[in-house]
Order: sequence, then C-alpha cells, then structure tokens
Amino acid sequence: ELPSQPFREVNRVLVPFIAAGVTATAFAATALIEDGWTAALLRGITWLIVGVPIWTFLWTYASLQLGLHRLGQARLSADALRAGPSLGLRPLGDLAFMGLWMLLVWLVPLVLTGLPEAVGVVIGLSVLAAGLATFFLSMLRLHRPMADVKARELETARDLYGQAYEPVRVSPTLETLERQAPLLRAAEALEKRAGEIHEWPIDEGTWARVITIATSVTAITIARLILDPLGL
Repeated sequence: ELPSQPFREVNRVLVPFIAAGVTATAFAATALIEDGWTAALLRGITWLIVGVPIWTFLWTYASLQLGLHRLGQARLSADALRAGPSLGLRPLGDLAFMGLWMLLVWLVPLVLTGLPEAVGVVIGLSVLAAGLATFFLSMLRLHRPMADVKARELETARDLYGQAYEPVRVSPTLETLERQAPLLRAAEALEKRAGEIHEWPIDEGTWARVITIATSVTAITIARLILDPLGL
C-alpha cells in the first residue's frame, strides 16, 4: 500500500523563508564582527534575498528524497515482476538522481568559488553532506523491497529445483531424469529470471559518479581552507 501524499512537505512554503532568515543572520553576524554594522546590514539583506530561492530549491530536494523514502516503505506486489528487472522502480531512481545532480550542479560551483569565508564553506559542505545523506537513505529504502523480491524469487527457484531432483535422488535413472526435465528447465528459467532482478533502482555507474564528485569537492574545499590563509 502506497503512503498518502508522500511529497506533502513541498507545500510547506514557510520553511525556506525561515531557513533563509537564519542563513542571512549567520552571515550578517560574521560581517558585524569583522567589518561593522553597514557591512553586516548589506550582507544580511543580500543573503536574505539570495537565500529564499536557494532554500526553496533545497527544501524541494529534501521533500523529494523524503517522499522517495516513504515510497520505499511500501511492500512491492507480485505484479512488480511484470515491470521488468527494475521492478518498476527505475523511474524513481532516475528522479532521485536527477534531483541530486541538480543539487550538485548548483552547489559545487558555489562551494568552490562563491563561498570564500569559513562560515560559507561550512554551510556549503553541510548542505552537500545532507543532500548526499538523504539521497543514499532514499536509495537504501528503495533497495530493501527490491532485494526482498529477488530473495523470494530465488528461494522459489531453489524449492522448485528441490522438487525436481527429489525423484531423481530416490530413483537415479535416465528415465526418471527425462521425466523431470521439464520441471528442471522451468526451475532453471525461474532462477535465471530471479538472478536478473535488480537490487537497486540505479546502476553502478551512477553510484561511481556520485562518490567521485562528492569526494573531489570535499578534497578541493578542504585544500582551499588550508591554503587560502597561506596565500597559496
């Protein structure tokens, strides 16, 4: 049974405004300590204006991942096998990756070039870590029912093999083996189909790209934090 309104958080429009206010306050406080009231006011207003669309996007992304997490809690029906090896969940995996890719396209340049201050880097890396965490958690939630379906189908195939070979063990003759041949072929076909069932809604290449981008951005950002004070 599917959860009711899995993406309902998208309708909570006040959350991005609150988050933008908190972010603007943090940047304004930093500017106040370093440069005084005028710089603090300008920076606070700037980040309040910029923060609303930024946090709206981030909140939408988080709502998407949370909705996918809820959908993953639903038990897959037997009809899911008719949708192919991906059990009909590949579109959800593609949707999750598209959301993550949009987040990375927006966030990575911002972290690397637009946030030279320590507080900005911390916020950027925190958002990156949260985005990756929600992506992996939603994928893990979708993985579990897919893995369960594959395990059940493999178990059914093994049971069928056992039924097919039982008469052969009792009477190990060529005639008995020939009589059981259709059942053995059916068991083999079922095992092959079960082995082709995917356990994840995205492929291994997608995982590799996500991990590569995340580790590269983290390494470059840490290097900037270390080298910038040295003027290098």
